[in-house]
Amino acid sequence: MWTFIYAGLLYLTGVAVVLVLKPSFMFTPDGVWKEFGIGKNEERYTPFTFWLFCLVWAFISYVLVIMIEPLFQRPEPEFPTVNSRRNRRNVRFEDDSELVFDDELSSQAEPSLPKGYYVLNRKASKIAGVPKYVYLGQEEP
Repeated sequence: MWTFIYAGLLYLTGVAVVLVLKPSFMFTPDGVWKEFGIGKNEERYTPFTFWLFCLVWAFISYVLVIMIEPLFQRPEPEFPTVNSRRNRRNVRFEDDSELVFDDELSSQAEPSLPKGYYVLNRKASKIAGVPKYVYLGQEEP
């Protein structure tokens, strides 16, 4: 979003400068815009009219902002990860050996929740307007 705002500000600045300076290849001596024309009277016609300048300048200002913007951006914060060496001492589990998964619980201890899973009931969800789930398992939760 900021890219478009910066490009728009640069574009408006460029257009304002051209309108204030009124270069002779785009404007007549009395300040009127020259018409588009190639190989005609140079006092009244020009190959680079104001509307053509506006189109080209819009493209150039956007490309300039895209190229310059990364130089002014702040670096994104680095979040701690398990594998980063700086943050290794702050991580509670250094490897996966202490993790226990659901399929390993049957031999070790009785899980606190019954085994099973929830499935989205599309028909009931469509009728109610909110997601409705059905529990599929050995016993009701």
